[in-house]
Amino acid sequence: MPLCLAISLCYLTFYYALDAGELSITSAILGTYPMYTVLFAVFVMGEVIVSRQWGALIAIIAGVGLLSYLCSQTPANEEADIASIKPTARGWLYIALSSSVLMGTADAMCKVIIDNSNVSAFSLYLNTMQIAAGIALKLLFEGRNFCFEALKSKYSLIGLLILNIGGLAFTLALSAGQASIIVPLSSSYLVIVTILSWLFLKEEMSIFKVFAIAVVVAGIMAL
Repeated sequence: MPLCLAISLCYLTFYYALDAGELSITSAILGTYPMYTVLFAVFVMGEVIVSRQWGALIAIIAGVGLLSYLCSQTPANEEADIASIKPTARGWLYIALSSSVLMGTADAMCKVIIDNSNVSAFSLYLNTMQIAAGIALKLLFEGRNFCFEALKSKYSLIGLLILNIGGLAFTLALSAGQASIIVPLSSSYLVIVTILSWLFLKEEMSIFKVFAIAVVVAGIMAL
């Protein structure tokens, strides 16, 4: 139960990070969490990775560095307000990086718990802790006014259903394979997020941004 609570708190940072910045870039930063899972699996769980995977880690770091540079660039029409813009851009970048570290560590912890219990017990405890942690954070930071209007949307219901199916599939995969392989494969969702953010959210996609995201995705897949 305490470990599941820690994992649920790590996972909840994902949504706060998504709310803090641009979806395509934030998702790319958040998607680097397999790097931390792999490092945790190597140095704590004793899993072994090959030189190709070390090269992939370097590619991910390079891609994140480029995204960090792009985030710090100031729009031409707002140059006069540089001091107020850069901290904001850097702020949500650091939030995303911190969240990716926490989620990567949490995924490795999931593997440890599943190996010492079973998928159904882990899913029950984790979902219970996520609900409890979500309610506690809501009361702590946003007060007692619960609004369920957004949940009535068919898109919310479909999204929640797909999210839970994906979470269950991920848990089953973790129970059958190595964390250093399963977690990077699951991050292929970044390609879908990038395309959707461009098509439906109308986020600007420069050549450098696409290249940086592609480097991160390629590095993750190479893991």
